[in-house]
Amino acid sequence: MGEIIDIKPLKDKILNEIKNLILKNNFNKKIAFLIFSDNFDAKIFLNELKNLFDELTLKYEELNLIDEKEEDIIKILDRLNNNCEINGILPIRPIPKNIDEILIYSTIKPEKDIDCLSLINLGKLFSFKPSFIPSVVNASFEILKYYVLERFNNLDFLSGKTAVIVGRSINTGRPLYILSLMSNMIPINLHSKVNNLEKFIKLGDIVFACCGVPELIKGYMIRENSIIIDIGINKSKDNEIVGDVDTKSVLEKVMAVTPVPNGVGEITKLMIVKNYLLTYSFI
Repeated sequence: MGEIIDIKPLKDKILNEIKNLILKNNFNKKIAFLIFSDNFDAKIFLNELKNLFDELTLKYEELNLIDEKEEDIIKILDRLNNNCEINGILPIRPIPKNIDEILIYSTIKPEKDIDCLSLINLGKLFSFKPSFIPSVVNASFEILKYYVLERFNNLDFLSGKTAVIVGRSINTGRPLYILSLMSNMIPINLHSKVNNLEKFIKLGDIVFACCGVPELIKGYMIRENSIIIDIGINKSKDNEIVGDVDTKSVLEKVMAVTPVPNGVGEITKLMIVKNYLLTYSFI
């Protein structure tokens, strides 16, 4: 029987590190949260993020861009780029389909692009020289490293292991592939056009689930004693919050799996804060 990874000790550790950093430094500028839609999940995420920034006495401002045209959003971003009181810019996704998402991301000044959304920062990441790592990807690896150190006391455990990434989005799946390479693992990136997902998922010593399909990954698909990082946040048919992994069915076979909710998302918010504080070394 596998275990559900307890995120709380890691969350407390990172939060304390952030608080100590804030005590020793003067982080007196602001982050700009850009709101593009009235998506319910996005609102919840933003509120949780604002609560965290309030707790840490970090400044922020919200910009509601829901009714703005693309060309006006670009002008607003240019103003934020040139505003010396703004040290970080974070678009709250999703972005409406009538807006060029890549254009928006790439308009953000790279040193203020705290979630590694722009093509410049992604290029640095893909060159193994990142300025920032996408927060959800960073969170996934923080949890993985934390668990491996707690269980084996040696990060070399990951070297040479096969990492299967189920999902290939530009800000999650593909960066997970790169970080797996940087961790000396052997990454396999799966997507919706792959026939027989089970065949490839079974190869994974580590499985990152980030496909956005509720409970897609079942117990029969996975390797014995694998570690699963479930990044998905979905609503089930019963209106419950579930991940991309059917947790009950995989527990019989895995070594460990992250919980949903209160898993990767909890650490992701802290990684956003850490990335924001990192901007002070660039600007």
